[in-house]
Amino acid sequence: MLKSSLNSMNRNNLGSNASNRIRNIGHIPGVVYGYEIQPTNIEVDKRDFHNILRNYGTNVLVDLEVDGRVITSMIKEVQRDPVRKEIIHIDFQSVSFDKPVQATVPITLVDRQVVEDIYATVQHQLREASIECLPQNLPESIEISVKDLAFGSPIKIGDIEFAKEITVLNEMNEIVVSLAKAGRLDDEEVEEKLITESDFEPIEESE
Repeated sequence: MLKSSLNSMNRNNLGSNASNRIRNIGHIPGVVYGYEIQPTNIEVDKRDFHNILRNYGTNVLVDLEVDGRVITSMIKEVQRDPVRKEIIHIDFQSVSFDKPVQATVPITLVDRQVVEDIYATVQHQLREASIECLPQNLPESIEISVKDLAFGSPIKIGDIEFAKEITVLNEMNEIVVSLAKAGRLDDEEVEEKLITESDFEPIEESE
């Protein structure tokens, strides 16, 4: 699991006007709550937080300094302005290394070039997995190879081997990725694609 650190300041003035003033000076309002901590309103430097997102994404543990105390936290929610897409609020959740947490982890696909061509395209339908595990066991992502993907045989959550430390919260029949016809190919063209020379025994020429 990736880990970073971030300084914060207590935020005493609440409300939309106070939040706007915080954003105008290059900070982002937020709150930290969770294990053994009272909900605390904070503000963090916008550039520092963007550096964390750029380097690690949201799937990272953050050592958050709050009023002289370091609180290991997860980035639970990042709220953005619906029009400008700028970050307007952040929720941090404190964690304990001996208590499970729930998180969403990105699913990444590898070996797409093995199966994708003019006849077939990979459809990535489920891009995040919901899991539960100890904070130190949170993976950066779930990597799935699609090299054996075939028409009519999608990969489902139940087909994926997760680490034994992880409990999967998704339904086992949720489709993660499938193979679809590319463009406007009809069934006959797809069948022609599937019939290759490897399907037949080689014919030896007679002397």
